[in-house]
Amino acid sequence: MEIVAFILIACIWAAFLLPSFFESRRKAPLNTTRSFAKSTALLASVATSTGPEIIARRKAHERRKRFLTALSGAAIISLGVAILRSSVLWLGVTLICDLTIAAFIAVMLDMRQQAETPQVVALPSDNALLEPDRHTVRVVAG
Repeated sequence: MEIVAFILIACIWAAFLLPSFFESRRKAPLNTTRSFAKSTALLASVATSTGPEIIARRKAHERRKRFLTALSGAAIISLGVAILRSSVLWLGVTLICDLTIAAFIAVMLDMRQQAETPQVVALPSDNALLEPDRHTVRVVAG
């Protein structure tokens, strides 16, 4: 019973503290820049995506959503069984479900961050682009 009270108090504290933490992070100036970059990247990806790519992305998104929902449901059900039966074993199952959810979210965030990382274009190693010949004239637009 003490564990249930501890979990209940932790949830109440989280309900009050986490929204203010995330709200203060949203007001940071970096978020405005990030949101602009995300919207620009989204528009660029829509412009260059084909029909099958969009359908594949939607299906993958739905699969991930179903998996996360199933994991969350398993965690909630196992927590309920652990409370009703006062079982440490079911509490362990709940902990495993929670750790799996955390790992899944971490992998998804890492994949998103890697997808949003700009690609670096390497310049040729010769100095022709950096130091053009001073005796020639190049016509850029004709």
